[in-house]
Amino acid sequence: MDGKYTWKADYNTGIKFIDEQQQYFFNIVSTLKENLSTGVCKESASKIFFSLAHYAEHYLIQEEIYFKDYHFPTIKQHKDLHKEFIRRVIQFQVDYETDVVETCRTMLDYLEEWFDNHILKYDKKAMDYLKEKGL
Repeated sequence: MDGKYTWKADYNTGIKFIDEQQQYFFNIVSTLKENLSTGVCKESASKIFFSLAHYAEHYLIQEEIYFKDYHFPTIKQHKDLHKEFIRRVIQFQVDYETDVVETCRTMLDYLEEWFDNHILKYDKKAMDYLKEKGL
């Protein structure tokens, strides 16, 4: 993502809960980017980690429930991606103890990539499937 972070209408899936959670994640990334640019990542990291844990516990699990309820064909692969996301966030927490700034940069790169590739591409297709099934 380039430039200032601004939520765009075309990011919306049309499923209210999903859109709210994706915007929540977008705001985490935006906050981390701002904190890195102003040099306050160290002071705000615990809030970022808390927000990521909240995102994983609430959004990812609810998404998986939708996939199960609507018989999403690649649910196992999708759940595996979610597990990898959680593993990475936990690793960032460990790495943060030894190198705050580098961990914040690496985490920002990873979260931007997750937003661009998982949320905007993979999840968007999955949400289209759920809407076709009546969600």
